[in-house]
Amino acid sequence: MKNLKSIFFSLFVITFSLFFVLIIKTNAFSVDTCVDCHKDEKFRVQNKGLFDYYQNWKGSDHDEAGISCQDCHGGDPSKEKKEEAHAKNLSSYNESSMVFYKNISETCGKCHKEVYKYFIESKHYKALKKAGKGPVCITCHGNPLTNVYHTSIVLSTCKSCHNLQTKNHPEVYGVAENILHRLNVCRGLLKWTSRHFDEINKPTRLNKVNALYQNISESWHQFDFTNTDRDSKELLSELRAIFRETHKWKKKNN
Repeated sequence: MKNLKSIFFSLFVITFSLFFVLIIKTNAFSVDTCVDCHKDEKFRVQNKGLFDYYQNWKGSDHDEAGISCQDCHGGDPSKEKKEEAHAKNLSSYNESSMVFYKNISETCGKCHKEVYKYFIESKHYKALKKAGKGPVCITCHGNPLTNVYHTSIVLSTCKSCHNLQTKNHPEVYGVAENILHRLNVCRGLLKWTSRHFDEINKPTRLNKVNALYQNISESWHQFDFTNTDRDSKELLSELRAIFRETHKWKKKNN
């Protein structure tokens, strides 16, 4: 009986030890001192900009994708001391920093490879590398909310350079605005179509329009609006045809 109790006790100790080690390892791998520190409410008063920056990141696309502070800013999230955690976190004014203005497109491009591929072919990128001026990812998408293209963003970004006063291709603004309005309509039709078109069992056609929309969203960053304007018109025409066809089919079968 004593031997049996001894065996049970030994098994309990071993099981508890393994469980304890597992907890320690899990916590070790999940620690993120960047987030733990920067989410502190004290920054609301001490550094409002830093506080808002964390609040904007929390729940954003980057947060949901597991992209944390060190992925863009550098630093070591496993270190508890500020000096050690910030050791590789270079100021945005440092030309070697990943978030130095001229380096931002490369930093974003580590994940957004297709978008980056198009952007480096654009005149904007060439001007950025040559003169250090021109829009980069955060100019339109914000930081770190990753906003999509809204007409308001066009008004505040494109038009600030492309207008009658600067005489810097003022026609670009109008073309860009028309394309974005068209894509907004396409986005709405795509959501409706994705929910209903599969009932007709034509996935190949639906896959085609989704691929075209994705391609336009990525190739937009080359800012060759001749191709983008043509492709967005083609996409809208096809989506309208699908909408009419699906609506007619649903009316007939319901």
